[in-house]
Amino acid sequence: MAKKINLTSGSILAGNPITFTIQPEQYKNPSFHRVIVEVTYDKDGSYETIQLNVPITKEGNDVEIDVSSALRVPLEDYEYTPQAATYPMVKWYIRAYDEYMDSNGEVHTNVGEQYYPQKPDASTGGATNLRCIIGAFSDIERLTSGVSKDVTSLSRKPKSSPEMAVIGDEYAYTPAYAKAQSLATSSSLVAPASRIETITKEGLQTIGEHSVYAIPQSEATHRMNFRFINSFGVLESINVPRSYSEKISIQSEEYTVAKIETFNSFSRSAINKRNNRESWLFVTDPLDKSWLRWYLHEFLMSEHVWIDVNCNWIPCTLTSEEEITMMDRTNTNMYSVSFTAKLDIYGSPIL
Repeated sequence: MAKKINLTSGSILAGNPITFTIQPEQYKNPSFHRVIVEVTYDKDGSYETIQLNVPITKEGNDVEIDVSSALRVPLEDYEYTPQAATYPMVKWYIRAYDEYMDSNGEVHTNVGEQYYPQKPDASTGGATNLRCIIGAFSDIERLTSGVSKDVTSLSRKPKSSPEMAVIGDEYAYTPAYAKAQSLATSSSLVAPASRIETITKEGLQTIGEHSVYAIPQSEATHRMNFRFINSFGVLESINVPRSYSEKISIQSEEYTVAKIETFNSFSRSAINKRNNRESWLFVTDPLDKSWLRWYLHEFLMSEHVWIDVNCNWIPCTLTSEEEITMMDRTNTNMYSVSFTAKLDIYGSPIL
């Protein structure tokens, strides 16, 4: 039987590895031997199970397994919107046991079992289950931490200088946890929920954990708002100078029409046009080094982005040059980032 299960690394973010070390039973000359790990999670009030297995290559050795891929299955089905929402959270536990074939050719399965964190009690509704949210730490955060890392803030916006906004903007953010959240004690974890707060006063102010400087509403014609899902899997917004250039690409396909002609009436060619999507070009405000890296590694890397066009949140995709010069120490100009927002609709975004 599986003798023992230890949580060896991970956090409440299912986008990074969550690993367990399992001590299996030791058998004499089995034809095969493996540990079966069942990851059971709560999905809309009912339990579903994903089965993983690890082969035993040498009897007496512990095995290690990463269960994060199984936990991402129920989380990645979530459909994001640009509106305030409560984001998905998965409640789960694992069950491990041995499966092997002895020297007589008999297969033994479900041999013993171990649970982590413990076998759920139906009367408590899974109150002991571990909990995870979608999102991930960056590579440098993982390299500079121990085997686990707590989560408090759900934003990577720098605190080196305030971000710009306009009076009347609806500022989107997701509040930080009141205290650090660890995987080992995550049975009481609450799903993150984003908020929308209208900016009503001018000047420097704090919204959640963010420092924001609001300029007069008369400047709104020169600014535009984006909302996006950050690397923690929650909603944020950012205000940038209005697009300096707007382009459109139209795909055309000419073809010949085969039809009966008369002596003085005929038409031989036709054309099919499609994919009339607009692309808007932007340059950020002057940035310090922290905000420069935030735009490049956080905002431009987002896969779910919306732009406010006449009070309509239109989905778009952000692109930039394949290779960006982040810094040029021979140039004394302030840092800035250029990018393109390709609208994910056909036709004009202006009604």
